[in-house]
Amino acid sequence: TMMKIKPIKILLVICIATLISVLAIIPLNKKYQAASWMKNVNDNTAISSLSIPGTHDSGATHSIFDVAGKCQDISIVSQLNIGVRFLDLRLQLYKNELKIVHSFVDQALSFESVLTDITSFIISHPTEFLIISIKEEASSNSSTISFDEKLKENLLKHSSITFDALPKTLGEARGKIYILNRFSNEKIGIPAYSGWLDSTTFQIDNLYIQDNYCISSLEVKQSDIMDTLNYAKSQDNIVLNYTSCYLDSGFPPLYAGTAAKGINPWLLETIQNNKENIGIVIVDFVTEELAKAIYMRNII
Repeated sequence: TMMKIKPIKILLVICIATLISVLAIIPLNKKYQAASWMKNVNDNTAISSLSIPGTHDSGATHSIFDVAGKCQDISIVSQLNIGVRFLDLRLQLYKNELKIVHSFVDQALSFESVLTDITSFIISHPTEFLIISIKEEASSNSSTISFDEKLKENLLKHSSITFDALPKTLGEARGKIYILNRFSNEKIGIPAYSGWLDSTTFQIDNLYIQDNYCISSLEVKQSDIMDTLNYAKSQDNIVLNYTSCYLDSGFPPLYAGTAAKGINPWLLETIQNNKENIGIVIVDFVTEELAKAIYMRNII
């Protein structure tokens, strides 16, 4: 009898071990799919017809007294791993080094470390491409070189970063990092410095940009976002739809964290279960669920 029971025990152990292995693999597969979602999209797909998750003030994970300055809960590497492909980087040159800032809030993050992380990501995920928006957020301080000089020095260290304009199709873009240029030297990347308007909706060449961030109510912002989502469905421009905002009515004003609590659940509900193109959607406090709802529109 004992001899008969032993093989059953062995089989039971094997079954349990197999189940544990399968359960362990599932989260890894889920992460891998998010980190390489573009591999499931046809090479001939126009970039202007992609739905792309992006983050506003991508490196802003620190705030002043938990009130102002913070726009994201997770690191840039984590953002890339959950599917984000548009990064908004705000820089200041300080003591001849570029650092990430949001307004006057130092984010304790060097631009060079960000470049190292994003180029490592794109090298290990060659089916993807990134757009990085670069803005000189604050004037240079205690420096003997110019912002442009230091920026070029940093960028040229990384071969995945191109100074070229964005191509037409995904196949041409794969494996590269493109620059949306929001600083004064427009010889680099996609020019967006001249003509960028403050807190409104506007167009620069083939870029259509909704960035109305100073609002009187969440309903006003939701209307702006929805109008831009609808615009993106039926045209060939590259659409940048910023969902970030703060409410200027009342005192103190309600900053990004509070606004996102109202905007993000509404946005998720609005965009789920639909395949139509919605362009580049640039959010505060991105989550895996929200990023997936955007990029899966390209795949479902």
